[in-house]
Amino acid sequence: MKLLPKVFTEEKIGFQNVVSKRSTFYYSEMEKNYQDFVSGITAEGYSLKGPYFYSINNVPTDEMVDIEMFFPIIEDTFEIKDYQFSSYFEINQLVKTIIVEDFDIKTEQAYAELLATLEGNNLNVATPFYHVFPKNGSEYVNLYLGYYTDSNY
Repeated sequence: MKLLPKVFTEEKIGFQNVVSKRSTFYYSEMEKNYQDFVSGITAEGYSLKGPYFYSINNVPTDEMVDIEMFFPIIEDTFEIKDYQFSSYFEINQLVKTIIVEDFDIKTEQAYAELLATLEGNNLNVATPFYHVFPKNGSEYVNLYLGYYTDSNY
């Protein structure tokens, strides 16, 4: 595969015991929605394991984003209304880039680089963009995009 300088291939991402919740809101409300998502889990006695990640499931218009937030937990069972639970979450065949600092500014360019990599290799977009944050709170985010070839189907 031909890769742009800041783009890498990744075999898969996978996590066990993942809680998720999908919602639509203004991008400026991201921090509030993140806090609500986390507190909804921890208030019921569940323990976060990490890492936190989310998918952008639309092309944001009027600053509205369709986001699904995810957080692995320690427990292997989970029941809270309006949340989903998967014992395992996995996506295969990915391209990846890393955004360091200035996340809001660099994200659009990172999207373009991942899409250009797929286009340059005649690959199709298979997933939304996944933003995976490190457990240690470092100032970077791993950005993933799943792909497939026409021969996969």
